[in-house]
Order: sequence, then structure tokens, then C-alpha cells
Amino acid sequence: MLEKMFSKFFIVGHRGAAGLEPENTLRAIRRALDMGLRAVEIDVRMSKDGFPVVIHDDHVDRTTNGSGKVSDLTLEELRRLDAGMGEKIPLLDEVLDEISNKAVLFLEIKEDGAVKPSVESVISKDLLDSVLFISFSPNHLIKVKSIVGDAYTGLIYFKPSDGIIQAKKIGAIAVLPYFRFATAKAINFAHRLKLKMIAWTVNDLNIAEKLYRNGVDGITTDRPDILLKLGETGGRL
Repeated sequence: MLEKMFSKFFIVGHRGAAGLEPENTLRAIRRALDMGLRAVEIDVRMSKDGFPVVIHDDHVDRTTNGSGKVSDLTLEELRRLDAGMGEKIPLLDEVLDEISNKAVLFLEIKEDGAVKPSVESVISKDLLDSVLFISFSPNHLIKVKSIVGDAYTGLIYFKPSDGIIQAKKIGAIAVLPYFRFATAKAINFAHRLKLKMIAWTVNDLNIAEKLYRNGVDGITTDRPDILLKLGETGGRL
């Protein structure tokens, strides 16, 4: 599924559809899927008792009605929190069940301890060909590939240092730069190295149009309702 999606331009729902629904919740993911997105991005951390859960920050304070570090809270304690509009912090397994074969999942690994459990969950659901494991840490991605060599990986980076070359060296298939660094020159360089480039996070149609013209392969957004205007295919770019 992932290779097929990469064959043409696509939109990725950031944390589901974070500009429209509570981020990283099943509600946000369902919204993205209902809008016809072919890819959804989430973040994974570990609970105190060893469960991979879907949340961006290392603390729960910003996105829930609770407080404290994710790693200091058990799954039961995390599940008691309101992640917005009555939504709960999802388990990774719940997200995988929701996504199933409907879309590609961009699974961002936020900490080293989440690597092995995340890979094992994906394998157990038989979704390896529908998941792109992404991270700012090359070491996390190297670890993913050491567990299962066929896994697809993508390196996220903020500063335009040697991210593209580094991604190639570790066997990644994609690079995910902050959108300001997804220049035509960078895109062409990535493509010469047989890497796909997905820019993040863009909520402005004019910026998205420029990236599209420059040849970017995909764009991550909080506002798929805005960026889907790039296409004329009923929400499926």
C-alpha cells in the first residue's frame, strides 16, 4: 500500500487532523479517513507499565485534563484522562485497527523504548507494508530496521544539515523536513538519491501549492480541509 501511495502526490493528516479534532485521538484519525486522506501521522510513547500509547508530548498537560509525564502514568491512569471532546488517549493497537488497510500510517517514534513495541504491534496486525516508521533520531530508525529489515523508515529533520544523506545511509526511503527546507534544490537532491520527500507542517494553501510545483511528494497538514483543495479528485489526491 505504501509504495502505491508514493506513486503520486498525497496529503498526510498530522496527528490525525489536529486542526479540526483533538490531536492523536481516534476521532481525529476517523475525521482524516472520512475526508479521504491516504495517509495519517501519529506519535507513539510508552506508558509506565509498558504499553505503546498515542500522544505527542512527553507530558499530558497540553493535550489532556491531567498533568504529569506520560512515562510516570500507567495505562489505566492515562485512559482516565480526557484528551479532548471526551476522547481517550489511544493505544497504538487501537489506531492500527482503525487504520487497518484504509490508509498508510506515518508512525513517529518519540522515544527509544517505543521502538520494539511499536514494530511488534505493526507486525502482529500484519500491517508492515502500510506503515512508515519515522523519527528525528536516526538511531531509532536503525533499530527498527534491525528488528525487521523490510520495514519502511523515514528521517524527520528540522535543520537542513545532512538529513538527506543521513537518511540514505541508514536505509530510509523518505525524508521529512520542516517545510521551509523543502526547497526545489533539496527535493531534486532527495529524488536523485531515490528518496521521497514529505514536508511538514503546512496549513496554508499558497505554501502548499509552491511545494507541489517544486515536486514535493507529500505534505503533512493539520488542516486537510484546506490542502485537499490542491486536488480535484474528490478528496483523493
